[in-house]
Amino acid sequence: MTKIPGLKISEAEYQLPDKSIGKIAVLMYNGDSDPKKILDDAVTVYVGDNGYHELIDVHFDNPYMRVLLSDINRLKQKDFDETSHRLKELKK
Repeated sequence: MTKIPGLKISEAEYQLPDKSIGKIAVLMYNGDSDPKKILDDAVTVYVGDNGYHELIDVHFDNPYMRVLLSDINRLKQKDFDETSHRLKELKK
């Protein structure tokens, strides 16, 4: 597997408490082939023999995307506070 037309990846890194790096990757496919096969193969190549978590659409209505995360069990956890924990900062 080298380059597959229509297969795109977005990657970002995050720092873990021990200063090592975790990674998130979003694989998206926009092509004419079977998206499950293309994405299954891409995930296998991408993760190799490393542990990972894969998030899927709860409604199973978007077979064209996979979200992969490494090391999420090593992230620091806090109690959720709805006044401060938001995807975007609240406007003042």
